Amino acid sequence: MRKLVECEHCQGKKQCRTHGGKSCSDCLLASGRRPKDWTIVRCSFCGGRGKLWIEEEETPAEETPEATAEPSS
Repeated sequence: MRKLVECEHCQGKKQCRTHGGKSCSDCLLASGRRPKDWTIVRCSFCGGRGKLWIEEEETPAEETPEATAEPSS
């Protein structure tokens, strides 16, 4: 099952500001900038949406033991 959650990288702000007001090198490279540029770009982890779809593991329903009735003699 898929679940919509807030982006952990940008905390839902849609822009990467992880390094003291500067975008991280991963987001800078994804936007075509140099890693040493002092600028703010959109988050490359969520694509600037602030939310991510994640796959949530489904736990299988616990099997209930079937009542086995013994034939009466």
